[in-house]
Amino acid sequence: MKETFGEYIHNLRVEHGLTLTKLAASLDIDQSTLSKIENQKRSIPEEILPKLAKIFKLDIKKLENEFYSEKIAEMIYRVPNSAELLTLAEEKAKYYRTKKVEQGKIKF
Repeated sequence: MKETFGEYIHNLRVEHGLTLTKLAASLDIDQSTLSKIENQKRSIPEEILPKLAKIFKLDIKKLENEFYSEKIAEMIYRVPNSAELLTLAEEKAKYYRTKKVEQGKIKF
């Protein structure tokens, strides 16, 4: 089973011997915010990803994949037959790319 993004951050922090206070300070957020992120009570702000990648020497693309896959999973985990839904979503994403639609201009 794949861990949540918050658990992933928690495990990285522990593996690197960092306290909540130390990592939070490095990310320019407060300790309680980081604790909420690690405990899935709050989502991590996307703009923190580059800082996380730098601190833990991670590939930013891999970290972004973890981040976005969590967002997608949160949206669809209650939907039966989510594999079909993901296939359809990928087809739509390819369509948007071929039409060169800017992500920021897509309205849902």
